[in-house]
Amino acid sequence: MSLQAPGRPAAPWSARACLALCLVLALGALPNEAVGQDPGARGRPTAKGQHHQRARAEAVDVEAIGARVRRPSGWVIVPSGPGAVATFRAAADRQAQIEVRLSDQILVGRADRYALSFQNQIQEEGFRVEVAERDYAYGPRVGDRVTYGLEYDGESFRLMTWAHHEGDRMWVFSLFCSEDRLEAYQEVFDEVISEMVWQGAPDADADAPTADPPE
Repeated sequence: MSLQAPGRPAAPWSARACLALCLVLALGALPNEAVGQDPGARGRPTAKGQHHQRARAEAVDVEAIGARVRRPSGWVIVPSGPGAVATFRAAADRQAQIEVRLSDQILVGRADRYALSFQNQIQEEGFRVEVAERDYAYGPRVGDRVTYGLEYDGESFRLMTWAHHEGDRMWVFSLFCSEDRLEAYQEVFDEVISEMVWQGAPDADADAPTADPPE
């Protein structure tokens, strides 16, 4: 695994990959039917029954580091883009999505710079900072939680992110939804983070999708 230069996050992990998906959601361009993906298949089609099973699996396992991201009730697992290890979409709201991203290894002492770079890229794409909460804690883990606003095609959207440095990697959790649903979905967002199994997921569900961190 290679160490990344300290200037900007690696391209697949960057904020622009996250923002591209946000704009797709704002346009409502995703299909109505949510499907799951076996990341090991790298996009190869699978049977419809397997799709349905994986979309409603209990969790997504990141086997290489023993982490597990639990699927919140009422949400389904959908295919993840570059740099993301888990993506969930509200079953009844095609514009609401929670994504979990994991960086490559980063240099010691560069975590704050990575987080700032991620935040700057979001603002460069037209998102404005609504609320910035530094050292926001979920249990013993802390990170910067920032809520951004965006008006797009006559609608108002919110993007909430929480960036947390764990070991030699950066985790970024993000929630994208319409402004009027932020309060309700924030509870789900908090649940996803609070119920994370960061290392060593015992008794993993054999049917759960798996994802590998970037190399």
